[in-house]
Amino acid sequence: MDQIEETGIATAVRLAGSQTALARGITQIAEARGASGVTPQAVQKWVAQGFAPPERCREIEDFLDMRVTRYRLNPGVFGSPEEALAAARQPDQVQP
Repeated sequence: MDQIEETGIATAVRLAGSQTALARGITQIAEARGASGVTPQAVQKWVAQGFAPPERCREIEDFLDMRVTRYRLNPGVFGSPEEALAAARQPDQVQP
């Protein structure tokens, strides 16, 4: 039987304990930085779509102490962790 991989945002919700707990954690961090918070309904929407908005990924990383990274939360924007490591290992291209 094929096993379905959990999305990054689903993992974040599981680690936080609930969608409400994740929303509260994001809100606490966002408000400390002078930004607006999020509702549990917003988190539910992210879970349904399978990814978090890029502007919220850093807050989720910080709330969960990097147990879920932006690369898993929104690979469409940030790429995969493997792609990020490969890019970091490439020497800078020098233009002639």
